[in-house]
Amino acid sequence: MELVTVEEAALHVRSDTAADGPWFAIMIPAVSEAVRDWLKDEWRLYVLARDGAGAVVRDENGVPVPAVDGGGKPTVRPVVKAAVLVELAYQHRYRDGQGDHTSTGDLYSGRFGYPLSRGATSLLTALRRSTVA
Repeated sequence: MELVTVEEAALHVRSDTAADGPWFAIMIPAVSEAVRDWLKDEWRLYVLARDGAGAVVRDENGVPVPAVDGGGKPTVRPVVKAAVLVELAYQHRYRDGQGDHTSTGDLYSGRFGYPLSRGATSLLTALRRSTVA
């Protein structure tokens, strides 16, 4: 499942979807996958379902259950949606993959283990499961 729509992405990057439609068709799923992989746990992408007492609902394995919208689709966290849009804008600007790290000392942007841009990474850091023991 993509984390943003083509319409949301086009509005964010101020693009004409007719001209950039093929690019969005490739990049929205790719960036959604990169964000999903970086967070490590699927449930971190979504607003969590809560019971009547306000506690997070968990499945039989103890994994938090996402809240769903009226159509039965999981509700994407606003910060995740924002991070995907920020990453799409970065990728749209630097389509050749060079980014701006050559002039600004950007340590993110695919270098040193950061697959996402600095803006997207900073939005998602609080949600990410740490791998350091």
